[in-house]
Amino acid sequence: MSEDAVACQWESQLRQVGVTVPQLETTFATGIPVAALVMTGAVAVAAGFAQGWWGLVLLAIGALPWVRWLVVGDDGPTWTFGLTALTPLAALGFTHWFLPAAGLGGDVAYVLLALPPMLVITLVVGMAPPVLAAGLAAGGYLAYGAPLVAASVAGRLPDPLYPLLAWHGVVLLCLAAGYAVRLSHLANAKMAEAREARARQAVAEERRAVARDVHDVVAHTLAVTMLHITAARMAVRRSSPGEAEEALAEAEEHGRASLADIRRIVRVLRSDEQTSVDAPQPGLADVAALAESYRVAGLPVRLSVTAPDGAGSAAQLAVYRVLQEALANAARHGSGPATVDLRVDGGALTLRVDNPVREAGAPGPGSGLLGMRERVGAAGGTVDAGVRDGSWVVHAVVPA
Repeated sequence: MSEDAVACQWESQLRQVGVTVPQLETTFATGIPVAALVMTGAVAVAAGFAQGWWGLVLLAIGALPWVRWLVVGDDGPTWTFGLTALTPLAALGFTHWFLPAAGLGGDVAYVLLALPPMLVITLVVGMAPPVLAAGLAAGGYLAYGAPLVAASVAGRLPDPLYPLLAWHGVVLLCLAAGYAVRLSHLANAKMAEAREARARQAVAEERRAVARDVHDVVAHTLAVTMLHITAARMAVRRSSPGEAEEALAEAEEHGRASLADIRRIVRVLRSDEQTSVDAPQPGLADVAALAESYRVAGLPVRLSVTAPDGAGSAAQLAVYRVLQEALANAARHGSGPATVDLRVDGGALTLRVDNPVREAGAPGPGSGLLGMRERVGAAGGTVDAGVRDGSWVVHAVVPA
C-alpha cells in the first residue's frame, strides 16, 4: 500500500472516532501558489523582457505547476511538480551566466530567481515523504546552486565567496523552517493517534466495568434466587406451603432488586454523565447484609469482620464484589458452609473465603474470577482463588 493510501486510511479511521485531522487553512493553501507566481512575476519584471522570448517561455513553464495548484488544488508534492517547477529555473541560471543573450538580462532578476527554489525546499522538507523530500530539496538546491557553482568555477563571478555563502545560508534556513513544519505536523498526527487510542481504551474500560457490574448483579441474584427456589421446592415436598411461599417471596424480592440494578446500569450506558444516575456503591457496611441474604436462602455463612469502615470506597467496593462472587460460587458449587474472614492486616483489607467443594464442582476460569482480578487489580490489590485441601479458597488483599 502506498504512503498516500495509508495516510487516507489513517485519516478516515480518525474521522470515524471523531478526531479532526489538522489541515492546511484555505488561505494558506491559496497563498502558497499565489506567492510563487508573484515571485515568478517579479523575476519577469526585473528582467525587463529585454532578452527576448526565451526567458519568458522558461518562466512560464516553471509557473505551470503553481497555476495548476491554484486552479485544481494541492495534490501533495510529486516528482513531476518538482521537475516542472525547478528545471526551467536551472536553465535560466545557466543561460544567465553562460548565454547572456537568452538569459534574464540583469543581476536583480537573477537574485529574485532564488525565491521559487527556496519555497520548494521549504515545502517538500515540511510535507513530502522522506525520499521525495530529500530528492526535491536537492533539486531545489541545485536549480539555483549548480549554475552559481559552475559560474564560480568558470571565473564568471568577480567575487564568488559572498554569493555562495549567501545561497548556502539561505538553503540552511529553508531546511530548518521546513523541518520545523514537519515536526509540527508529526506532533499533530501523534496527538491525534493518542486521542484515538485513549478514546478506545476508555470505551474498552467502560465495557469491562459494565460487564463486571452485570455479572456481579446477575450472579449474586441468581445464586440467592436459586437457593430460595430450592428451599421452596423442598417445602412443597414437606407439604409446608407457608415456608414455600416465604422462600418464593424472598426469591421475588431478590429478582426485583436485581432488575433495579440492571436498569441502573442501562441508564448509565445511555447517559453522558454517569455520576448523575449512578447509585451509591456497596461497601463494608453492607457485608453483614450480604452474608445474611445467603443465610436466609439456605447457605450457612460464618462471618468474622474486624475491618474498620474508614477504608477507601474503591477498596470497600472491590472487597464487597469479591465476597459477593465468592459466596455466589459457594452457593452454586459448594457442599457445606462458607467461612468469611475480613480484617485489616498491615494497612490492607484482607478477605479470605473458603467452603468445602466437590472437585467436579469447583468453579472454572470464567468471567467471575476474571472480574475479581480486574476489580482488585484496579484498587491496587491482588487476589488468588483455587482448591486447597478439599475447599475452594478465595484470598484477596486490597490496600485500605
